[in-house]
Amino acid sequence: MTVTAPGETRQTIVAVLVDVVLPLACYYALRAFDVSETTALVVSGLPPALRVAATFARTRRLDAMGLFVVLLVLLNLGTAAITGDARLLLVRGGWLSLLVAGWLLGSLVLGGRPVTYLACRSLLPGKAGHLDHLWETRASFRRIWRLLTVLWGGATLLGCALNIVAAYTLPVDVVPALDTGWHIGSFVVLQIVTQILLRGEGTLGELWHSPKPSHPTDQPT
Repeated sequence: MTVTAPGETRQTIVAVLVDVVLPLACYYALRAFDVSETTALVVSGLPPALRVAATFARTRRLDAMGLFVVLLVLLNLGTAAITGDARLLLVRGGWLSLLVAGWLLGSLVLGGRPVTYLACRSLLPGKAGHLDHLWETRASFRRIWRLLTVLWGGATLLGCALNIVAAYTLPVDVVPALDTGWHIGSFVVLQIVTQILLRGEGTLGELWHSPKPSHPTDQPT
């Protein structure tokens, strides 16, 4: 749901490795040593939390995503301590996806600006003024971000359904890889769609290259 700035590629790669690849590798490594499914799921959720802690120690700031990761780890620990049910640990990702989907789609009705646009704006603070100008003056720009919010929210909702079905119908050891594959695949596809739509609308050209003329016929809606 973002426009990737040239300097952010390295940070994105590190985040993907720590938040996606390392937890999956950790889970299957622990299972290879006969660690229980529940313990492996809890421990494999720690690398993203450690990254958040390191970022907080360096910057003294905890953003919404960092807080979300910490709450997820606490939820894992609580679920494991109370129930010890590995399938319940697996399905909690689906319920959290449902909350995220509701947040995304709800922002189209309850918020002045959709979450996808606000996320892009927060990741590009140097372009915030220009983005706000486009939002205020260009109807096509607003339509694109609303469409992107529907796409990201719908994909998140579908991921929620797939996670819940898989958690209760497939072997526990299959679900982490399947869930990770879905998240990576859907994220890549949605990012490509996002870039294509924004490039077609002209936003990417204005942000990173020479400015394009504004659209005088578009009026705020």
